[in-house]
Amino acid sequence: MPPSLTISDVLDVEYPGPPSWSADGDFLAATTYEDDGNVLFVTDPDGNRSWRFAPEECYVADFAWSPTKSELLVATGAGELLLADPERRTTERLLSGPEPTESYTWSNDGTRFAFYRDGRPTVRDAETGTERGFDGPKRGPFLGESRMFAWSDDDTHLAYRFVEDETTHVGVIDVESASGHTDELVWRTHGEMASSCPAWLADGRIIFDRRGEGGTMRRIVAADPETGEEAVLAEEIDRERGIVSSGAPAVSPDGTKIALSLPLDGWDHVHVVDVTSGERTQLTRGTFEDKGVADATPRWVDDETLVFASNRNDPGQRHLFSVTLDGDTTLLVETPGTNVHPRPAPDGETFAYVHADRTRSPELRVSSVADGEPRRLTRSSVEEWPTAPIDPDRIEFESAGRCIDGYLLDPRKSDSVADDAADLPAVVCVHGGPMRQMRDGWHPSRSYGLFYTYHQYLAAKGYACLFVNYRGGIGYGREFRQAIAGSRGKDEIEDVARAGEYLQSLDYVAADSVAVWGLSYGGYATLQVLGTHPDTFSLGINLAGLADLELYRDWAEETKYPAAVSAEVLRMGGEPWVVPERWDEASPVTHMTDYEVPLYNFHGTGDRYVNFEQLDVVVETLTDLGKEFDADHYPDENHVFSKRATWRRTLRKVERVLEDER
Repeated sequence: MPPSLTISDVLDVEYPGPPSWSADGDFLAATTYEDDGNVLFVTDPDGNRSWRFAPEECYVADFAWSPTKSELLVATGAGELLLADPERRTTERLLSGPEPTESYTWSNDGTRFAFYRDGRPTVRDAETGTERGFDGPKRGPFLGESRMFAWSDDDTHLAYRFVEDETTHVGVIDVESASGHTDELVWRTHGEMASSCPAWLADGRIIFDRRGEGGTMRRIVAADPETGEEAVLAEEIDRERGIVSSGAPAVSPDGTKIALSLPLDGWDHVHVVDVTSGERTQLTRGTFEDKGVADATPRWVDDETLVFASNRNDPGQRHLFSVTLDGDTTLLVETPGTNVHPRPAPDGETFAYVHADRTRSPELRVSSVADGEPRRLTRSSVEEWPTAPIDPDRIEFESAGRCIDGYLLDPRKSDSVADDAADLPAVVCVHGGPMRQMRDGWHPSRSYGLFYTYHQYLAAKGYACLFVNYRGGIGYGREFRQAIAGSRGKDEIEDVARAGEYLQSLDYVAADSVAVWGLSYGGYATLQVLGTHPDTFSLGINLAGLADLELYRDWAEETKYPAAVSAEVLRMGGEPWVVPERWDEASPVTHMTDYEVPLYNFHGTGDRYVNFEQLDVVVETLTDLGKEFDADHYPDENHVFSKRATWRRTLRKVERVLEDER
């Protein structure tokens, strides 16, 4: 028998995050998951001087390079803030204590940094440690965005996001004020709309992302803090099906333009706006998505050129391109697979990015703009596996009047499964979001890359594994993403059921042994499909899924995001008191009386994305109905479990229950 994969092989795979360059370009850094949390990986562009830093008994929560030196702030999961020197490989403790702190942002001159201390904006002198706290409105309970603070060009004013009147706002503090008043905002947003992601323009105006009207409107607004005058630089409005654009706009180095991805012609493309004239130019066109991941934004190389990821060459892959303001597009990285998170070096000559493909899990790479030859800064542990990974097959099937695709791992390609094997068990894996997309090979994020890795393990043990790209996800245009508006819990669940039927139709699959599982929206889909299509699957496994949508909506609009940006009502076709039947139809709890197969559940009590009470609903309802189920809860665990031991226990149990149902 050939050597086989182990759960340790699965859990040893690392998932580096987006890279970030030091100001001088001598180093770049990224977090990468290792055992029980992220560590900091720092290296020079040649990969010769690499440093992995792991705080004692905790993990790296965030980091930020100094804008003037090759040193960086490192925040830990234990609430400490360290100043790290990659040249000397040393760290110095700057902050620790019981008050929660977060969102560290350097001033432009590198002498100070801003952060939240117990929810209040605070500025600290990097050399002396002197702090000044501001008594303006607090950060609030909602999840953070990519930009929580922004310093003005002269470092005299600080913009930040806060919460007031149950929505997010942007305000500006005069950090040089000699009056001593720390509770006054020079300027702020008002109203019911949600404002976030502040940044400054060269003319002294501040831009921010404004969303509202139940997820049907998004505007990028420029405001003059002195006069309060506002101008709309870009917008997306769809009253019927809701907006789908995401990603904070990127300001050009000279502060005169912004770039962002917008699906105004039906596909996500690169747009640039001149902030003085307000003229918007669409730089790319075609029936493809110029977006690497759901919240990606094109990046400026210089004032004339942007770099971005696109699936124009293959729907399930991503390659890297540059585009000039004249619309001239150049292919930079054509390596097959997924290439995302491009980050140009300060000199614009090279760029770092994350690569994954059929044979390698995510790696950090650097490539030259001139020749496009990649250098690997980290190496996938998949290369050390005792058996080669199985190449996925792209498949298609019809569902509710639409062509749906996915990726199939055929276990007969494995050395451990006979070529003529038959009556094999199968599994459908459903991604979360729903604005995600499974790829032709490893997914670049840990959330779904881990599932892909585990399915390689299952395939080597004889399971046919299908990743379904159901409607609502990215990669296939705006209409595909909007397809679940007003009908949540129906057509996309039909896609999942049809994926199960596709597996049942394969001559080597045992039709009565097809399971379904997923995380987050994938967990929701699992709970929903078992009740609405009870004859399709033999087993369901739910990780942090939604059971009661009205309960989730109430919780989410208090703790996760403001009601102004919530698309829950749009997806349901109306408020619960207007169309109660739709909310019932879309909630799995309504259909649990029709469950005919066992259900296994896993959820962490510290989940910030799906409330743990959803598991309570599952347990209480299935207990009352006398249905067969099992439920595991993990104290303080996150939405995507953080501890290696948690995943080891979960994946071993999943394997065991799949084996029991064969």
